[in-house]
Amino acid sequence: MIEQSLAQPKGFPPAPPSTRFERGIALGQERFEEITRVAPWIWSVPSCSGASGAVHAVNLKTGECSCPDRTPAGETDKHVTAARYVKAKTGLCAGCGSRFRHRDLYEVGDDNLTFFEGDLLCIGCAVDHGVL
Repeated sequence: MIEQSLAQPKGFPPAPPSTRFERGIALGQERFEEITRVAPWIWSVPSCSGASGAVHAVNLKTGECSCPDRTPAGETDKHVTAARYVKAKTGLCAGCGSRFRHRDLYEVGDDNLTFFEGDLLCIGCAVDHGVL
């Protein structure tokens, strides 16, 4: 019988992320709404250093970031990871073209004449086009 749990004891804060990848995922989760797509392949990601209002431009096509931190070879910048995380968790509305969390999008069925089956719509477009 196991007498001691390997999980973190109650009452202790979680340990801070230790790698750039983990810090990027944590940044993506904590500042999700602030990470936005500003142009094709270009995302605006807030600084995680606490600098008031500081943001970094991230190019997801090349993997480049405007932050002064230079990552070692073979590692990915935390801002690039955060932008990739948000991109993976969001989708484009086929109606208005805006980006929403996947959980806030509705799939179009095969009986709709305006959109293709499987297209994703935000709540506003889904109501306007009779999907909901």
